[in-house]
Formats: sequence, C-alpha cells, structure tokens
Amino acid sequence: MNIIFSKLALAALLPTIIFVGWANTPAQSKPIPGKPKAVRKIKPKASPKPAAEPSAKKLLSPQTAQVEIVNLAEPEYLSGEARVTVNPKQPTVIRLGLAQNAVSIVEFPASDGIYYIHEGNPKLASVFQSPTKETDRSITIYPGESFLPSRDGSASTAISLQMRSGLVLILELVPVAELRKNAHRCVITYDREAVIAARKTAGLAFDLGGEGHASAPLNSRAVSKLVGAAPTPEPVSAERPPDIDRPISTAHASFGNSGNTRSKGSNKKKTEDEISSLANKRLAEAIREPRKHLGVWSKPQHGLELAVSHITELDPESSLVVVAIRNITASNLRLVPGSPELQVQTTDANGNSIQTTRLDIRYVEATTLEGLVQPGSTVYFALVYKAPILGTNQNISVLVAHREAADAPVTSTLGDLKTKE
Repeated sequence: MNIIFSKLALAALLPTIIFVGWANTPAQSKPIPGKPKAVRKIKPKASPKPAAEPSAKKLLSPQTAQVEIVNLAEPEYLSGEARVTVNPKQPTVIRLGLAQNAVSIVEFPASDGIYYIHEGNPKLASVFQSPTKETDRSITIYPGESFLPSRDGSASTAISLQMRSGLVLILELVPVAELRKNAHRCVITYDREAVIAARKTAGLAFDLGGEGHASAPLNSRAVSKLVGAAPTPEPVSAERPPDIDRPISTAHASFGNSGNTRSKGSNKKKTEDEISSLANKRLAEAIREPRKHLGVWSKPQHGLELAVSHITELDPESSLVVVAIRNITASNLRLVPGSPELQVQTTDANGNSIQTTRLDIRYVEATTLEGLVQPGSTVYFALVYKAPILGTNQNISVLVAHREAADAPVTSTLGDLKTKE
C-alpha cells in the first residue's frame, strides 16, 4: 500500500521537478553583476591590427634613424689637442681642421727631423718659415685668405713632409668655420728605428741628409724648402777668396772678403749673426703679410710677376730688400742663375738707360730650391747688398728672368722710402 502511494506521489511531483530544472538553466548562464567575463576583454588584444601598429612605429621611429647616423659616423678630421701614433708599415694621412684666424702646430719626435716639405697650394695653407727650421721638431701651419669651407670640399689642401728617417707624412687640411673645431696642436709619435727597419726591408732610402743633422748650420737657410744637413765649413786660404757664385736659392753669406772698406763707425756695423737674424725677420714678415710689406705687383711678363719691399738700412754699409716672384702660368718655371739681380742704372735727361752696374749681393735668403717657381706659387728672396752712392740720375733696379725667357727679365725699381734698423 505504501509503495503504491509513493509511486503516485512521485508521478505527481515529476512534472514540477522538470519545470523547475529547466527554469534554473538559463539563470545559471546569465552573467553575475560585478564579474565581467574575461573573454570579452581579451578579444580586443587578440586583434591583428593593434599588433601591427607597434611594429610600424618602431620602423618609422626618428630616434632610431638619428642614432644610426650620429653614433656610427667617424670624425672627419682632428680638432683641439690630438695625438697620432704612426705605423711605419702603413701610409699615414692625418686630417686636421684649420680655421681662419688660427694656426695649427704639428710636433714630431725629438729623435727625427724634417727633411723636405711640399706645400700643395701655398695660397690655401702654408708652413711658417722658422729661423731655426733645420733644428726644429715642429711646424706651424697658417691658413690662406681663400681657405674657407665649401659644400663640395674643394677648398681642402694637403702638405706632404718627409722626415730624415724617410717616413712620409701627409697632412690633409680641412677648412672649418668654427674656431673650436681647429686642430690647435697635433703630436705625431712613431719609432724612428722601426721606420728605418721598414724602409730597409722595402729597399728605400733612409737616414736622409746624413748623420750631422742635429747641429746648427753656420749659414742660415731657414726659409729654404729643402731643410738639408748643416754644411761643413771649409777653411779659406788667404790667397784664394771664397767662391761666392753659389746657387742663390740656398741662403748663403760671404763676409769679410768682398773688398768692402769699413767706415769710421765700424763699431756700429752689424755682425753676421745680426744680419742673418734681420734677413730672416724681414722675410718672415713679408711672407706673413705681403700686402703690408710689399709694393704693387708688376705687370705680368713671360709668366712672372714681381713685387719688392722698401729698402731697409742695416748699417752704414749694408741694406736689405725683399723680392717676391709669382708664377702665373700652369707649368714650372726655373729662374736663371743669379736671379734676382740688383743693378745700378744710370739714365739720361729723358730717362733712357745709358749704363748699368751690377751690385754685389752679400747675403741671400730664399724660399725656393735652385730657383724653381711652381705654378701659381710665390717665392721670396731677402737680399743684403752693399749700399752704393747714387747720383741724381741713378737708381737701383731688380731684375728677374727664367730660363724660357732669359733675354726678357722682369724689372722693378726699388723705392726711395727707407726704414732703418
């Protein structure tokens, strides 16, 4: 009886249980307030479009491009204080910044000296002609007036040096606009013995200029481009006067045996060392400031132009004049032996020359070797001569000629304005 009653009760309640279970199923799937589904927030992150944007921004980042240009670029030239160590087995080209209103000092090892200097274009950059050049271990480089920065870099120039050990150095000078970019000082270091050993192996010459290069010469050749070894003085016999017909491109002096008589004020006469020092000084001034110390350039004649300074009276017997010679052609010109020459010209009332007398040049300083004048360059001569006594129709002229036009010298008359030392 109880079993039958239980079955009837279960059959009556079964529809109610099914209905209640079906109603609870959608209620369980409804989101609970305050607990959002994580799936809806993850979907935007999984979108392919946002993932591509960071990659594009990374490629187009201007900061990345700037780092590649600035950090990876090597300096184009040296500036400020610099030190360069040379490998004797490799060619050495040193780039130096050079600004207007500045100079660059280049120092070399004390164990080596300068044998030869080649200036690429003296109008752009030149080496100061030191009075002690043969014993110096440094050079000073001056910029020319036209040595200015250009976009294409065409204003750059180079100076080549060969040391006595045989080492060849190339100084490439780059014009800079700012003074802070100027290479004020550059110290070049190397092992001289390693240089000699490398040149021996290569079969090249070494120890140029001989062994006695450290001693100071008796004859000043401070402004000669060739800085050779000091000449060995030879004793001069009383019977034979010294040979004074030497190439004037190398400075020399002949004192005491020129037949000059001393005046009563012989105690005021300049000594050999004083004359050499004054000649170096006047020559350096003319090279550094030609517009100030030289007169007007003559008209071009057979490729040469000529300018002379005022006469400097050194003592009652000696006078000095600086002569500048410019080659305006595109080829080398070599001056004839004895150029420049000083002459006393006597003229008639109409100004026509009726007589010429050659003056005795006692001392010469020059910036050229064997009278060579390179294309577009200017060479300088300091001439010390015995001051003559002139008449009213007489004047002193300077004559310069080269081998291709030896019969047509360029002539200029020395000015009347004199300066005294």
